[in-house]
Amino acid sequence: MENLYKELRSFFANDIDLTDLFDSEAIIWIDWREYDEDVVNYFNDMMDEPIDIKTVSNGKAYGDDIVLQKGDKELQIPYGDAQDRDVTIKYFNDFVQPDYEVRWFAESLGNDTLGFTVLSGPEWAKLNDEFGADVVRYYFEPIDFESDMFNLGMDEVFALLALRENSEGVNTQFSTQLDWIRIINKEKTLAEQKENGQIDLKQYMVAKKELQQIKDDFVATHGEME
Repeated sequence: MENLYKELRSFFANDIDLTDLFDSEAIIWIDWREYDEDVVNYFNDMMDEPIDIKTVSNGKAYGDDIVLQKGDKELQIPYGDAQDRDVTIKYFNDFVQPDYEVRWFAESLGNDTLGFTVLSGPEWAKLNDEFGADVVRYYFEPIDFESDMFNLGMDEVFALLALRENSEGVNTQFSTQLDWIRIINKEKTLAEQKENGQIDLKQYMVAKKELQQIKDDFVATHGEME
């Protein structure tokens, strides 16, 4: 675990470059077709104190569910009709906190194979203190239950990449960027529905007013994004 921290610290201290980081052991690469149990095992391998995992039958077509266990703490990952990489990663991350935290390597955005890393909570805190939380987050995005990673649509990926390119190394949280992107997409969809005669003028004006209020609230809180 200490070596992973040293690799990341070396990157932020400019002792190694981005190419070196891509090739380092600090980044675990996960394909969107990966088995979910393997995803958990990859993260476990990066932790000094791995958690126990087992599988339980659920009668569903996708196979057994994954159960995470540490001491008296236990969680059966709540899948829907299919196992899902994003669900596995989000619930694993929540389960191991605050001792550990999984973060998404944001430079892998847009690929079929995404990069992740795991550090202890105190190690992330040390990086934040030394290099700044915004700078650390630019490369390693925190994950919560609202995060979309493998499940991002391609239009959202391209829009995020554009916002990221203009962020000058300090990245607004992906969840905030996505909120903005989805507001803009709703505006476009609403205009297309009116143009195509799918909604009448009254429906359009009501929906436009509601959407404008959402947009105004967002800008008041976060500022406008280009």
